[in-house]
Amino acid sequence: MEPIRGNISGKQQLVLAEGDASRVTLPALMDLAAEAMYVDFRKLLEGSGITDVRPTHGCVFRFVHGDGMRLTELASRAGLTKQSVGEIVDDLADLGYLERYPDPTDRRAKLIRLTAKGLKAQSIGFSLFAQLESDWAEAFGADRLAALRSLLEEIALAKAPDAVPELALPTTPEPAPAR
Repeated sequence: MEPIRGNISGKQQLVLAEGDASRVTLPALMDLAAEAMYVDFRKLLEGSGITDVRPTHGCVFRFVHGDGMRLTELASRAGLTKQSVGEIVDDLADLGYLERYPDPTDRRAKLIRLTAKGLKAQSIGFSLFAQLESDWAEAFGADRLAALRSLLEEIALAKAPDAVPELALPTTPEPAPAR
């Protein structure tokens, strides 16, 4: 099939499957759906009183839990450079959402953990995403959304398992050999 020409820009052609104006590519559809959820999320987040958190801060709130983690681990999980994540961490530290403290196993290293303010924001954020997922289940069908979630989890585990450690299932130990 020949690519569409005329009034469609090169960027627009990239979102069309095989240049067919009636078929949007799957990545474009996934981007559009994700962006729609993020737009709604940002509105809800601002409505909750959290107005200083930006979309780029999400990588910290998604991955930092418990006693925290090193910057290199956070960058690896987020799929971003250490420098980029370092800037995000600096910004969130300045805003009071997280802190750096010495790693008890290596005093030369620093761990990043959420402050009480950061934990509250993280909890609100996760609750808002759960609310949006519930809203979408009501709007588009609970079974359909559950099937979409299941498929996306399967794809994520197969193609990017390190990016979704929360989905990794505990491994069952193999039985000891019989004697």
